[in-house]
Amino acid sequence: MKRYHVGIFLELPLDVGGGFQQSLTDIMWMRDWAKTADIDVTVLTTLHDNVAILADLGVNSVYLKLGWLDRLFLFLKYSGPFDLLQYSMRVCAPFEKKLIRAGVDIVYFTTTSNWNLVLYKLPFIITIFDGCFRDSPEFDEVREFAQFERRDIVWRSAVTKAAVVVTNADELIDMLCRRYAMERDHAVCIPFSPSLYVSRSGAAVDQAADAAILRKHRIEPGYLFYPAQFWSHKNHSTVLLAMRLLRDQGERHRLVLCGSDPGARAVFEALVAQHGLDDSVHMLGFVPSAELGALYRGANALVMATYFGPTNLPPLEAWAVGTPVIYPDAFQAQAGDAAILFDYDDPASLAKAIVKVGSAAERTRLAIAGKQRLAYFAERIDEGHRQLARHLIRLRYRRYPQIY
Repeated sequence: MKRYHVGIFLELPLDVGGGFQQSLTDIMWMRDWAKTADIDVTVLTTLHDNVAILADLGVNSVYLKLGWLDRLFLFLKYSGPFDLLQYSMRVCAPFEKKLIRAGVDIVYFTTTSNWNLVLYKLPFIITIFDGCFRDSPEFDEVREFAQFERRDIVWRSAVTKAAVVVTNADELIDMLCRRYAMERDHAVCIPFSPSLYVSRSGAAVDQAADAAILRKHRIEPGYLFYPAQFWSHKNHSTVLLAMRLLRDQGERHRLVLCGSDPGARAVFEALVAQHGLDDSVHMLGFVPSAELGALYRGANALVMATYFGPTNLPPLEAWAVGTPVIYPDAFQAQAGDAAILFDYDDPASLAKAIVKVGSAAERTRLAIAGKQRLAYFAERIDEGHRQLARHLIRLRYRRYPQIY
């Protein structure tokens, strides 16, 4: 008898950071749950490197090669008239044909993939991490080269056409319903969880290994840590200006940054030089995932100044290893009382938070609150997984009622 077959589509590269790490967590859960529900799962990825990364986690995957014809169909799907042509010709896109030949019954996109646009026959589940291109359209990376317009098309199609929409926050569900008329009962909230690499490294801390990683990067414990790609919306400049204010008051702090450079690093480096903080800022570039736990543990605090939310992965990872968190007050819904909050448009506000995190009593409070916050999210994650499982069982019945 034909079994229901979920095709999980992973197209992100490792160096995008949190989105990739959360995709891995989602894949691992789906693989394990599907075994209990007699559902087949195939992980498909468009990147050769991901096959090896998944294999290291014990997940078999299939490399899905996409050619010029796949991309032509995707390009044309941004045009409404092409939908009518495709309908009149009854033609599936090459991308969808490959999935159908693989026996896939439903596609699970672990991110907001624009490939959902080309699906003509297959239903899909899609993940939406945020809608920040609408919240903060002033940043270049959400405007240039029609990024805003293309994202709006993808988001609108995704939330109205998907069988299930997976989000990470209730307020994001509210936003999608308001902006795109999403059906609320199609949405499932599964909050972020610490990445597998940080969770595994925290299970049994090897202090000698941690020290070796810090020596490799030529840094000493006790720094401020911000793991983020160099996008302008990550707001590295506010962290730097807060450090300058503290330096002018006689306090010196060190900042360690890691993450790939999509284009904004040069501007930040110029700002570092302008304020004479070259000896206080260490930019490590992209670091292996296995080193992140040590970098979190070596930090005096996580300082995350991003403008994009409503949730982010690094605070969860910091809580997992007991590192204090400094976080924008705009995202208090995620942080609760487990972070020192500041105004992300005010360096002086951040400077006060950095001073406050030096208090031993405050650090103890934050460590306890962080563990409690993780426990709260663990319960929400379990409930979200149960909801997603119910949706999948419902969808399986509608496709194969004879399995019931």
